[in-house]
Amino acid sequence: MVIAGQFPHLTFAFGLMGNIVSFMVFVSPLPTFYKIYKKKSTEGFQSIPYVVGLFSAMLWIYYALLKGNAMLLITINSVGIVVQTFYLVVYVFYAPKKAKMESLKLIILFIVIGFGLIVLLTQLLTKGAQRGVIVGWVCLVFALCVFVAPLGVLVCTNYNLKKKK
Repeated sequence: MVIAGQFPHLTFAFGLMGNIVSFMVFVSPLPTFYKIYKKKSTEGFQSIPYVVGLFSAMLWIYYALLKGNAMLLITINSVGIVVQTFYLVVYVFYAPKKAKMESLKLIILFIVIGFGLIVLLTQLLTKGAQRGVIVGWVCLVFALCVFVAPLGVLVCTNYNLKKKK
């Protein structure tokens, strides 16, 4: 089995490529938010991808702090937190009252309760490397949700287009 520490230059190169891809994912909704800003309306867009994105970035920073020596994870997810927070602020500002309340409920559910419980439970119920493994798996699941969620929109759109024919 090859250990990443044996090839630090490759580990850094792949980490840097991962950060570039993650940055592109973080900024990909910019055209949507430009449209929201121009029209002063959220036009039926949902806030859940941005809440989950913020939650995922926070989890990855928690994981990086547990793991130690994970500067690339900390830097890109710090950028992610800033970008996702910006999206949520713009969304809540232009959303109608019902969508605004739903967004605030999601923020409380994921960011305050969900993240708080994960940190609290992993700190109280696990120790050492086991804590990092558990948090790593939780991060992986939510990262998959962030990256796979747009595919769900494509599948639904494709299904609706076929249904109309």
